[in-house]
Amino acid sequence: MSWTTRCCGTFLLFATLPALAHASHVDLVDYPSLQANRDRFHRLQASLVREFDGICADTFCEGEYSNYRVLTFRCAVQADAGTVRHCAWGIVASELQVEPVRGEVQVDNARWICPVTLGEGIPVEVFHATLEQEEGAFEPFPGTDVTDFDTLPTCLGRPGNAGRAA
Repeated sequence: MSWTTRCCGTFLLFATLPALAHASHVDLVDYPSLQANRDRFHRLQASLVREFDGICADTFCEGEYSNYRVLTFRCAVQADAGTVRHCAWGIVASELQVEPVRGEVQVDNARWICPVTLGEGIPVEVFHATLEQEEGAFEPFPGTDVTDFDTLPTCLGRPGNAGRAA
């Protein structure tokens, strides 16, 4: 590693730290400080992915694709209030078929960014407590009758969804 690479990499790291300190919104992973919620959030995300995999094939994932995968689940936290403001699922799907004459594998794929409907400013601890329950993605968020999974069928099934790649 050259001196320039070490110097600039270190500078970029320290240049971003003050920006995070003054940000009004942070990733849930970085609440209340940089990477402070990392392990808990990744356990939560892994649990949500397992729940998605368990229900997807029999419900909202039926259609033109057979292979759906969650790429990520992310949330924005209003840092000074400690409330979850927005979340979104990043989901991809694919379908592979063998073209019978040339023997080529043909690929069709899509991607979606599916927003999660949340109540007004759910405290981070309440958000975690809701989703950390067994089958937490099926539990309504506080102050709503909406669950984490409620918006997925519409998002994944809507023709011309803005989050879908052509």
